[in-house]
Amino acid sequence: MWKAGDSLLVKDKLRHSAKFIFTHLCLNLILIAYTIPSSSRMAIKFIIYLCTATLLASAVTADSNILNSNVFHITMDEDLNYKLDWTFDRFQKTMTFTVRVKTTGWVGFGISPYTGKMPGSDVVIGWVDSNGKAYLQDRYAIGRTLPELDSTQDYKLISGSESNGITTLKFWRKFDTGDSKDLKLDTGTTRLIWAYNDNDPVSTTNIPMHNKMGTRSVNLFERMSEKHKPVLPSDYRTHEFRAPNVSIPRTHTTYWCVGLRMPELAEKNHVIRIDPIVTEGNEGVVHHMVLYECDSDPKWHGYSSDCSSRNMPIHLTGCRAGAVIASWAVGGESNIFPAHTGLAIGGKNSPKFTVVEMHYDNPQGRSDFIDTSGFKIFYTRQLRKYDVGALTLGYGVIPTMTIPERQDEWNITGYCPQMCTERALPKSGINVFGVFFHTHLAGKGLYTRHFRNGKELPLLAQNKHYDFNYQEILYLRNEVKIFPGDSFAVTCSYKTTNRNTTTIGGEATSDEMCLTNLFYYPKLPFSVCVTYTSPANLAPFYGKLMAQGKMPIPASNSTKDFAAALRKTAIRDKTLLKELGYLQTYRAPEMFCAGQNLSIIMDHYGQKIPNFLPSVNYTGSAINAAITATSVNLISLIIYAVLAAALVL
Repeated sequence: MWKAGDSLLVKDKLRHSAKFIFTHLCLNLILIAYTIPSSSRMAIKFIIYLCTATLLASAVTADSNILNSNVFHITMDEDLNYKLDWTFDRFQKTMTFTVRVKTTGWVGFGISPYTGKMPGSDVVIGWVDSNGKAYLQDRYAIGRTLPELDSTQDYKLISGSESNGITTLKFWRKFDTGDSKDLKLDTGTTRLIWAYNDNDPVSTTNIPMHNKMGTRSVNLFERMSEKHKPVLPSDYRTHEFRAPNVSIPRTHTTYWCVGLRMPELAEKNHVIRIDPIVTEGNEGVVHHMVLYECDSDPKWHGYSSDCSSRNMPIHLTGCRAGAVIASWAVGGESNIFPAHTGLAIGGKNSPKFTVVEMHYDNPQGRSDFIDTSGFKIFYTRQLRKYDVGALTLGYGVIPTMTIPERQDEWNITGYCPQMCTERALPKSGINVFGVFFHTHLAGKGLYTRHFRNGKELPLLAQNKHYDFNYQEILYLRNEVKIFPGDSFAVTCSYKTTNRNTTTIGGEATSDEMCLTNLFYYPKLPFSVCVTYTSPANLAPFYGKLMAQGKMPIPASNSTKDFAAALRKTAIRDKTLLKELGYLQTYRAPEMFCAGQNLSIIMDHYGQKIPNFLPSVNYTGSAINAAITATSVNLISLIIYAVLAAALVL
C-alpha cells in the first residue's frame, strides 16, 4: 500500500540511480574522447567539462549527505517510556522523526513556541489501530484543549507499527512549511512537548485526553551524532571528581567548591570523554557543574566549602579564573571531544589540580540533601593530534551589569577586542569546534558575532531560544578559524516582564551572566577575553538614580551593600532607560584579557569603541554634561569608589 512519505524514498532511489547511470556514461565518454583524433575532440570537450563538473558536484553532495545521514537519539521522559530519534537533510531542508512509545494508544509530539507549554504549539497526534493501519494528524494548539486539525497537513507519515506494547511512528516535515500554524525548525534550543494515552481514539475526531505528558528542551541541529562519537580505545581508564558528601545548604542558591588532585600520571594522556555524575535524588537541586584546571598546592586536596566563604584559600579562589575542563548544566549530556582532539592531563607540564564548582539551587530550603555529584573522565595514552582549550568571551560578571525590570527584551553586549587576540594568538590561529552559552533565568537568547579587519564574518554561533534549564555544548557544523586581530561581540537578550526591580550581574540564579565558552584547538595559555562598562561612565547615572529616589543609598561602600541597593532599584522612566542602554552599548568598555601567562586589564575610558560597532544618534540627556546638583556629584564619587572596589575584591 502506498503511504504518505513514500515519495521521498522513491525520489531518493531515483536520484541515486540516475547519478549511477550518468557517472558511467561520463566515464565512458571521457575514455572515448582519448581514442579519437584531436581534430574531432572539440565537439565532445563541452560534454566532458559538463560531466567533470557534475561528478565533482556529485562528490560534494555525497560527502554532505554523509553528514546529513546522522541519526540522533534522546529519551523524552524520566520513566524511559518515550524515545525520540531524528535525522535531517540540510539540502532538502527536511527533518524526519521517529517516536517509540510504551503504549498501545495514541501518541502526541510537538514543538512549543519557546515556552514548553501547550498554547501556540505545533503538534501531531498519531496511532495504529487494531487492523495495523497507522494514522497521523497535523494539529495546532490554541489552549489547553484538544489541538485543532490543521487545514494543511504538513507532517507526512512514512510508517507506523505496534509491537510488544510499543507504538512506533515515523514521519517527516520541512524545516519551514510556510504554514502559519506550524513553527519553524531552527538552530539553538527547541522546546519539544510530548503526550500519550493508553487507548486509541474512538474516531479520528474523538481523541481522549492524555495519560502522560511533558516537555523536553533539545538542540536538534548542532550536536554530535552517535555515528561521529569516537569509540573508546581499549586502554581507556577513568577517574572521578566528586563532591565529598556535601550537605547542601538551605539557601536558595549556593556555589560550592571542592579542590581535587588530578590523577598522578607520569606521561601525557588525553581525556576524550567526560560524563556528568548526579547523585540520585538530587536531580532537582544540582543545577550546573564546572570543572577547572589549575596549579595549586596538593595539600588542598579534599578542601570543600562555599565558594564565597572568607576562609576559601586564595589558591582555590584563583582556580575559578583558570581554564574550564568541562561544564554541565541541567538537561546536558556527556562532553565528547572530536576524534582528532583531547584534553591533556599528566606529564610534566600539565595541571596537577582541579576545582569542582557545584551550583546548587534549593528553592524549598530543604536540609536533607547529601551530595556526591561531579564528573567522570575517560582518558587514554593513545594521544590524539591536538590538545583542547577553552576560551570565555562575553560581559564581565560584576554588579554593574544592569538589566531593568519589566522589559520584554533588553540586550547587553560584551566584547573581545582585537588587541587581546593580537597578543594572545599565534599567526596560525586556532580552530573552534564547539560553543557553550551561559546566562541565568532571565536570558532568552545569545549571539556571538565574529569580526576581522573591520568587517563582520558569518555569525559564529547563536541560540535564539535559550533555556536556562538546558545547557550543553553546541558542536559547530564546520570548525571556525580565529586569527590574531579578530574580535568578537557577545550579545545576550533578557526578558524581565515578571520582575519588579533591577537584575544585576552576579553568581546567584536570580542575578545574570552573559558568557560564551569556545572550545578550540590547539590549546594556548589564553582563557578569558571579556569587557564591562567602565565604572567611570556608570557612576553619574547611578548617582542620578539615588538623587531621584529610584535607588537606595548603599549602607556602606562594600560590594555586597552596593549590589543589595542596586537589586532594589526601579528604572522605568523612558529617558533613563535610553540613557542606560546607550551607556552599556556605546560607551567605551574596560577589557579583561587573561590566561596562564597573560593577564591584561585595559582601561578604554576616553577611547573610541571598536570600529565595528554601528553609529548611533543619541537624543537622550547629555551623558557628559556636568551634573550641577551637589548631592548627585557627591553620590557619584561614592558610587565610583564602590564600583572600583567591586572590581578588585
